[in-house]
Amino acid sequence: MFRALSSRRLAVAAAAGIALISMTAACGASSANSAVCTEAAWSKPFADFTTAATSSAGDLNKYNDATAKLAADLKALAGTADGEVATALNDFAASFESVKIDPNDPAAAATAAGSLATKAQEASTKLAAACA
Repeated sequence: MFRALSSRRLAVAAAAGIALISMTAACGASSANSAVCTEAAWSKPFADFTTAATSSAGDLNKYNDATAKLAADLKALAGTADGEVATALNDFAASFESVKIDPNDPAAAATAAGSLATKAQEASTKLAAACA
């Protein structure tokens, strides 16, 4: 019985090791990518963006500043990663970088928001796949 239990433990430990290696490999086998993916390093830039966008309270220039800062933060994060993770983060940055709402045309904000939502969803899916 002890011998059977030991082999089961070994099998579980081996399976866990293989899973860990495969997750690292899926994240580009890079320690930088592994850190970016496991720590969800993009959470802070998005939290900062949410705070800034919420506090802009209708000031479209402040909202544009918040999206530009988020894009810059995501690009900086992409610079610490490589492969598919870096590409996905750069795509996320490009999504927010492309949003420039004209304060003189607030009606265009709805169109821009819809476009941003689509692009951000695509980039999010790509990032999740790169970190899987």
